[in-house]
Amino acid sequence: MAAMAVLYGDGREEASQAIVEGLSWQIFEGIERKPLTGLRRLSTKFVQRLMQRTTRQVRLTGPDGKAFVHYRNRILERSGHPYTKSLLQPTRADAAFLVEGGDPMNAIYMLLSPEVARNARLWDLFLLDSVPSRDVQVRFAWETRLTHDLASQRLRRGEPVRIKAFAAGTGLSIIIAYERLLRDGHDPKLIRAVISDRDPAHSKKTIQLIEKLPALRDQIDRSGKSSHGIFAQAEDIFQPAPGADQEPPFHVTTAIGIIEYFTGHTYATTEERLGEPLPTGKPGAEDLLRVVAQQTAEGGHLIMNSHRDSAATRILEVFGKRFRYRKPENLRALAATAGFVSVGTSFSGNVYDVEVFKKSSS
Repeated sequence: MAAMAVLYGDGREEASQAIVEGLSWQIFEGIERKPLTGLRRLSTKFVQRLMQRTTRQVRLTGPDGKAFVHYRNRILERSGHPYTKSLLQPTRADAAFLVEGGDPMNAIYMLLSPEVARNARLWDLFLLDSVPSRDVQVRFAWETRLTHDLASQRLRRGEPVRIKAFAAGTGLSIIIAYERLLRDGHDPKLIRAVISDRDPAHSKKTIQLIEKLPALRDQIDRSGKSSHGIFAQAEDIFQPAPGADQEPPFHVTTAIGIIEYFTGHTYATTEERLGEPLPTGKPGAEDLLRVVAQQTAEGGHLIMNSHRDSAATRILEVFGKRFRYRKPENLRALAATAGFVSVGTSFSGNVYDVEVFKKSSS
């Protein structure tokens, strides 16, 4: 958690650079981290039941008159860990299923860095290297490597590549992949990378981080109109930024950690399991994929993840999160509605599967 404060805070350029380099090394050269198995995986059922028995909801009314839900759990509160504070923070009652302000599990990306892991404390290891946390780590690594590899294929042929990450938070995966492409010796004038997220604060943090990295700071496209360079923008997926329709399509797109919040093509949902009504109306998962397809070039690739119903994710449901669960076959059926077909490249974990799709030219 302290590493995140350094990475996205003011100053500390050398420390920020070291963290990014450590993450890059772990992803591309280090020992591959894998989803947890055995006893660690079985323990998630015990943790889920423990959280169910020890967590209570308190419904309050805010100064604006709107209801919100506050979660209390003595075990987590006594830990004093920043992750638990984020998990227990109040959420609006009418939007409790949303992960407001960004998924707190993003913090565990820092554990991809061995330097950070060696300084982890007991609660860090318990919370940030659990089954779902490890799955987020490997999902992050898979996304980064795939983005890099797909972009490299075009660059090795001397072709330009345009990359876009939808709902990417601060876009750390794209930043690491982009930096690696430059380190590989590829011409920066052939590379365009766009990091999109609904929260303007995330875009601000993205630029702030890039400015700390010597290899990337000269590549920032501050106008947002250049044919190359790296650019971060605040953008609602369903309300593209002005002029977005005039921008050329992208050759590599990613939609990681977003599909699970939209209905359609699921084999289970939190609401169905809890006997709650499903949200009605749009947008749904098909609407999201349609937008992504519009911005993906013919023959371009999309990296996307499924989301499995497991005890690991039900822990988050205790704290009001709501998910739409998909297996790989559900994800492929969803992708097909927007003209994407699987290329057969996929990785599987306990919670997430990551798969590569290609936009059909037919």
